[in-house]
Amino acid sequence: MAPANGSASAPSPSIPSRSLVDLPSTKRFTVTPFDQGLPTAGQWRNGFDVADLNGDGELDLVHGPARKTFPLRPVVYLGDGHGNWRAWNETTFPPVGFDYGDVRAADLDGDGVLDLAFAVHLKGVAAFRHDGRGNFSSLGRGLDLEVGAPFGSRTLLTTDWGDDGRQGILALSDGPRPPSKSNGGAASLGVRLFTMTGRNAPRDATRDAAADAPREWKLDALATTALDRLFGDSLALGDIDGDGKKDLAVGSNTLGETRVLFRRGAGAFVPVPLDGLRARGLVRSVALADLDGDSRDDLVVAYANSEGESWFVGVDVFFNRNGTFERREIAREESRNDYTALAVCNFDGSRARSSLAVARDDGTISLFAADGHGFVTQDLRVPSSGHEGCRGYRVRCVDLNHDGRDELVASFAGESDGLSETDDACVSQGALKVWTVGASL
Repeated sequence: MAPANGSASAPSPSIPSRSLVDLPSTKRFTVTPFDQGLPTAGQWRNGFDVADLNGDGELDLVHGPARKTFPLRPVVYLGDGHGNWRAWNETTFPPVGFDYGDVRAADLDGDGVLDLAFAVHLKGVAAFRHDGRGNFSSLGRGLDLEVGAPFGSRTLLTTDWGDDGRQGILALSDGPRPPSKSNGGAASLGVRLFTMTGRNAPRDATRDAAADAPREWKLDALATTALDRLFGDSLALGDIDGDGKKDLAVGSNTLGETRVLFRRGAGAFVPVPLDGLRARGLVRSVALADLDGDSRDDLVVAYANSEGESWFVGVDVFFNRNGTFERREIAREESRNDYTALAVCNFDGSRARSSLAVARDDGTISLFAADGHGFVTQDLRVPSSGHEGCRGYRVRCVDLNHDGRDELVASFAGESDGLSETDDACVSQGALKVWTVGASL
């Protein structure tokens, strides 16, 4: 039964059940570890980013603090493009109230150096300016982390929302808060857009002029009420109608929420009806990408669905058919082993052949191979070796070794009860993992 606020969580994973989808099976993929030096323990939730933070031409991995660690400070692992990683221990951050959540790297102040935006569970959203040498300082006024903040988040995106060259921060609420005199109980939910005012100053050889520019973050209206009551753990941007404007997909932790896809119209977001969306479902993760090569983004949804006394989990693709959406099932089973996070991937070296990676509650990752005809086949299930029973919190597909094919990056977290270390207990509490993915034709 769902709690009074409408949210619900699937119970702990059980033994996987038989698939209810007759999807062709292939054996095209193989995986090889590419993560020497990354942590093999710790609660790494909820999200991370991959970006070149030290300017050496190789992509690095940045994550907020592992949950229940001390000190609570973000971490950066520098990559060498060959599968070796080392902690950038020289980084400095101001002594603010960091905790677990999400992070994105983007040039927020326009000085040509990647900065960091953080969503922190129960504490809000904050931005930090990077000097290019591993030192981070608070960027702009108006974003502060505080215990009991009226708005908290565990997932965010950075985007040039106004198409004016300035990066903003888009954050999704992590859940309801107790009502307060100041917010009336409503401000804790929804999707928020933060943009920064103030001039951008270029870097100077003798003086960092950009650091002196007055800046302030403001909350921008998204011109819709359809987003106001939403909360969850997944956001995706795309273009579903080919008009060049950013459309939005939102994961939902409210049982039965049908507002998942939104088209950006004339100054407002409009919910897009999705025939076939699970009626009593939780939308765990969403992605927008053109899977069938028709120049319109399609929607991928990982869900858990209550049907009477039974709990079903699965993955659906909603193919964009010129304004309407046709559902195709990728996976579905009667189970409590959630599909928790997903990503669209290029494992074949061709953007026209999009595969899928979907993490699960038991720490495994299911890979679905592009079939060359706009759909996928069931392929490899990456085992949870070293992080058995630890929930997959985020998956990303990024080309780390410059070969034109994506590597698979994932974070895992969980807790053991400390009493009975059974096969499904998350003894390590989590890990950060990377694999190269080989794909045969």
